[in-house]
Amino acid sequence: MLNPEWEELASKVKGFVKIAYWDTEKSGQVPPVLGEIRGTPTIKLLRPKRKAKTNKQKDVVDYNMERKASDMSTFALDLMPSFVERVNGPEDFTKFKNKASKYGLPMMLFFAEDRRIMNEMKYLSTEFRKRVLIAQIPFTKKENKNIFFEYGVRGQALLVVPPSDEGDEGEAGDNNQQQNVIVFDGKWSLHRLKSFFSEHALESEVKPKPKEEAKPKEEEQKKEEKKEGVKSEL
Repeated sequence: MLNPEWEELASKVKGFVKIAYWDTEKSGQVPPVLGEIRGTPTIKLLRPKRKAKTNKQKDVVDYNMERKASDMSTFALDLMPSFVERVNGPEDFTKFKNKASKYGLPMMLFFAEDRRIMNEMKYLSTEFRKRVLIAQIPFTKKENKNIFFEYGVRGQALLVVPPSDEGDEGEAGDNNQQQNVIVFDGKWSLHRLKSFFSEHALESEVKPKPKEEAKPKEEEQKKEEKKEGVKSEL
């Protein structure tokens, strides 16, 4: 009998992982995404694929450990997808800022006391994927201390830096961004953090920019060069 453990599991991971139940006798054919079901109870975890373009594409992971709520919750939370980018020094931070600028994304800067990624950040990085870019900047990396100093941060903090205006580049652009920094000063709960993200994230996901098509004149010029090359060989 799994029901009591299942209910306790739902309580332990509430807000982070959705728990669903499929009755193989009453609910009809099993959805194809779940794969083959050889016996019951069967427990599977579905999570967004890391390199997929959207969260709709899933990886399916079978659970084969103890049917205890504590074990199942550890399994589920440990396997939560994370799109948080770790910053380990100025070079990483520059790459992160360039990526945010390229796609016009707000930067969520999570200044952390260590390298451990909070479950809240894992969840939010998936929920707001391609609407914000999240960096975790751990204080334990000595290379990050200047970044803490640059933003006037001591200890754990969360800042959002809105996208810079077009044409703002270099040091002037960085100064303008720092002037527009917004600090999260609410209670560190999933509900409050989610509200903060909702307020500052883009309304819709950014799309990759299409590759520029070759200009007709350039194509014609290449064809002419090829023809001339053939004539000279003859």
